Amino acid sequence: MSSGIPVRCSDSELYAHMLDILGRLVGFDTTSHKSNLELIHYVQELLAGNGIDSELHWNEARTKANLVATAGPGDGGARGVVWSGHTDVVPVDGQSWSADPFTLRLTQDAAIGRGTADMKGFIACCLAILSMTDHARLTTPVTLMLTYEEEIGCVGARHLVEEMRTWQGRVTGCIVGEPTGLDVVVGHKGKQNHRITFTGEPRHAALAPQLPNPIVAAAALAGHAGSRNEEFRTEGPHDDRFDIGHSWINIGRIDGGVKPNIVPESCVVDLEIRNIPAHACDDIAADLHGHATGALRDGMRALSDVAEVTVEQLSDTPSFAIEPDHAFVTFVREAFGATEDPCYVPFGTEAGLICGHAGIPTVVCGPGFITEAHTADEFVALDQLRGCLDRLTSLPLG
Repeated sequence: MSSGIPVRCSDSELYAHMLDILGRLVGFDTTSHKSNLELIHYVQELLAGNGIDSELHWNEARTKANLVATAGPGDGGARGVVWSGHTDVVPVDGQSWSADPFTLRLTQDAAIGRGTADMKGFIACCLAILSMTDHARLTTPVTLMLTYEEEIGCVGARHLVEEMRTWQGRVTGCIVGEPTGLDVVVGHKGKQNHRITFTGEPRHAALAPQLPNPIVAAAALAGHAGSRNEEFRTEGPHDDRFDIGHSWINIGRIDGGVKPNIVPESCVVDLEIRNIPAHACDDIAADLHGHATGALRDGMRALSDVAEVTVEQLSDTPSFAIEPDHAFVTFVREAFGATEDPCYVPFGTEAGLICGHAGIPTVVCGPGFITEAHTADEFVALDQLRGCLDRLTSLPLG
């Protein structure tokens, strides 16, 4: 009969080991635009010390890598239960930290530092367990999967999708350790970021009636997005599992022009779409792109042949949904002693790629709360880290 994961130390020793690891992880500045290789090499060495080999999957420039490491019986390439986390963190620029963001600080109740909640706290728990596990006694493998550039569009996980598809039939399921307060999450919205640039002719404002105005066109696009949002609000589609049960387009930035006496040369619109699982993000984006490159460009071209509109998709985080009564959801909830119903969250994770694109049953569950992520003096409660260790070691894999 399977029991929890066999760890070769006491609970207090495991907890202290996890905090040491968390300090090392926070010390690596893995802001998304920087390399994550120092962290990855540290993880490789830590796991190798317990006889666990790692595979690296590189980006094209070989400046970053995903890591996949499997402990336990690996006959036939079995992957068992996957623990998944991203190694990158968001920038600290412009934030008012009370101390160095990349030095872990411990208080009586919390661990403070960039990435502690999102999501190096979870990774530290996974590494503490795997580096102290008697993996010869595991009856089901445990696979650690670490990715790069999640914060700018799940880039690393996207590059692993084809690899993950080969695991079908050899994998039980995946736990993505984003901060959920240790609640078991079975669905979240998707999101895409887009940039639409309107270009005209910079001339004296005295000639403005004869020229296309990119800022006016950008404002018209924002108005179109507002109309679509009102349709989403009133007509749907709706999904009552979410607090905001419909999709939405957020105009996050409009930037153009120099001064009032010059017709602007260009105007850039940055927007984000957040969609419920039943409402295709691509369809919403196609409508916005079509309006910009259709009616709005035609209106600008009527005044100038050089007027242009360009559209770019900057990121794509697919929505995620798994049936609450799926066997893997039940497996995790029973192991974790979860009594509350599985829940749904508004923020995105790599679960949409792992589950929806790679076909691996997935839940999202990790220490900390999303309200603590990305903030100055980011923190995770120590009780959440203890709870994460307890839950992961309770999985009946030994």
